[in-house]
Amino acid sequence: MATLFKGLERIEEAREQVTGHSFMTGLFVGKPNFSLLLTPEESPEQKAAWELYRPQLETFLTTQVDPDEIERTTKIPDSVLKGLFALGAFGMKIPKEYGGLGFSYTNYGRALMLMASWSNILALTVAVPQSIGIAMPLLLFGNEEQKRKYLPIVAREAISAFALTESITGSDAANIGTEAVLDSSGTAFVVNGEKLWCTNGSIARYITLIARVPARRRQDGGQTLWVPVPDGKGAEDHVHTAFVLDMTQPGVRIRQRCQFEGCRGIENAYMTFTDVRIPAANVIGEIGRGLKYALTILNVGRAISIPAICLGMAKQAWQPTLDRANQRLTFQKPLSERQTQRMRLGRMAANLYAMEALAFSVWRLADHHTYDVRIEAAIAKICCSERTIQFLKDAQTLFGGMGYETADSKRLRGEPAFGVEQLVRDAEMYRIGEGATDILRPFVAREGLNMHLERAKQYLDERVTGLRRLTELGRLARFYLPWFWGQWMRNPLPARPEFQSPHVRSKLAFVERTSRRLARAIFYALLFHRHALQDDQGRQNRIEIAGEDLLVIAATALYAERQERIDGNLEGWDLADEVFREATQRIDHNIRGLIRNHDKPVTDVGKRALSGTYPSLSHGIIPRGLQDYLGRRESAIRTGKESQRKAI
Repeated sequence: MATLFKGLERIEEAREQVTGHSFMTGLFVGKPNFSLLLTPEESPEQKAAWELYRPQLETFLTTQVDPDEIERTTKIPDSVLKGLFALGAFGMKIPKEYGGLGFSYTNYGRALMLMASWSNILALTVAVPQSIGIAMPLLLFGNEEQKRKYLPIVAREAISAFALTESITGSDAANIGTEAVLDSSGTAFVVNGEKLWCTNGSIARYITLIARVPARRRQDGGQTLWVPVPDGKGAEDHVHTAFVLDMTQPGVRIRQRCQFEGCRGIENAYMTFTDVRIPAANVIGEIGRGLKYALTILNVGRAISIPAICLGMAKQAWQPTLDRANQRLTFQKPLSERQTQRMRLGRMAANLYAMEALAFSVWRLADHHTYDVRIEAAIAKICCSERTIQFLKDAQTLFGGMGYETADSKRLRGEPAFGVEQLVRDAEMYRIGEGATDILRPFVAREGLNMHLERAKQYLDERVTGLRRLTELGRLARFYLPWFWGQWMRNPLPARPEFQSPHVRSKLAFVERTSRRLARAIFYALLFHRHALQDDQGRQNRIEIAGEDLLVIAATALYAERQERIDGNLEGWDLADEVFREATQRIDHNIRGLIRNHDKPVTDVGKRALSGTYPSLSHGIIPRGLQDYLGRRESAIRTGKESQRKAI
């Protein structure tokens, strides 16, 4: 069903089938396996590794890193980067045999969270090389020679980056234009093109480059392989391929260090490639599988890096916000006595707990390498980035004018220089990076629909009509009648000690019952709307949001149970109960909206607005469109880029 989600055809082709265990795969079809969320405890070795490393990292951050200086100068000092290399911070996930620390995903997440609580810019700079730089692609898909050559270098001395996005393509990664053509000797690829928003790109020694290679198909043992063709002659297609690119190669140019609303210390590059030569030995994995590799390694950032950094930022703001609420007097009463602020803080506390529970749950799933966590990773990224933005905006609201003023400005008057306004600006990047929310929600919905799409692909094919369609409908009925009946039957919880707590049982019973309701609603939506779902992002979003809330309920309940069982800590139940109350209302609203909603009227208004139906909305001002902000110099650059792109 490559056409179900219009515009995602290439990404659909690159999509791997879920092969490992996945909690969300079961939840979307009404059969959540809660045992999958009960991952084994950390090994004593990993616990000891973190307890040894944490104070070293904490001491380095508090004594060697000035986060205000990074914000002020928009630059991380070289001494800080060298110190982090010496600590092994750039090689946390690289195995010890290749010069790294060999951390688990959980320990890696903890380290990034701790770092982000001091400087999220620093955490991001450290995360990129390990999540999407050359380390992870080589660990997953590289050969032994590549691992031994490059991994010790990026673990201890050289920064790496990931180059996928281009000026004309972002989340639609399949449409990149950068090309790598095998030369006539067959020993090197010649690269021409550009990459945009490459984090760490301006300071990286190596990058993972995704480019399109002219190639021909070849059958080998029933499998299709892609073989690059010299000089691009006789190519059947241009297929996505991953390379290790040494940035010191001639023809690589850093054209611009991009500047953003927030995250001002990151080194983010716009770069071009003109006849850049990459040795054929630097191909990562197989020709033509670069998009699959890119989508796979992005899961690491979604599952670990982004949630960890978001958690660190939110936790950084928590205590200062409580202090502000207790200390700030308005009309002779502290803010903490106002119901509005108590309600705001209650929601903030519940959201922070939900993010932490979900993040640690997904990290432990990732550590259990038999699980397929792509859906859980996407949900963790969506949930933590969106809730962190709201959390920080709530904190800023509570600070009032002090929340809008910069830390440096407050420092001049002797006020506490807590920069909540910087955190608010920085947080938006984590909603956008490594898969924007509006892209990931349809991705999760696609996985939620997967069972139906695979089983009913013939029925949903618009080309199938008449007798063939009736025959296919009869075949489907033999499966769906008992399946649909099963969606009304309760599935008992596993007989595990963790599920015996009344707090846990009631919440997980709700998740199990509601997952069957969601599965029925998804079935109804597909049955009634069929191909209309391809553009119905309103319904796609509701599938993801309902699934996200159900996962969050389960994760927080089990997290609170674990805290009580292991640490004797009961305070988590207040927070888990509030998470549950908030989520149940959203779930009911979104499941109902799968069947009947009011998306069409507002969609139609938006469509009419795009066609220029409401010109009066621009009356009373000096009218300027987007192109009016393009000066002569910018226009010349744009024309040159378009000519270059056509030549490629």
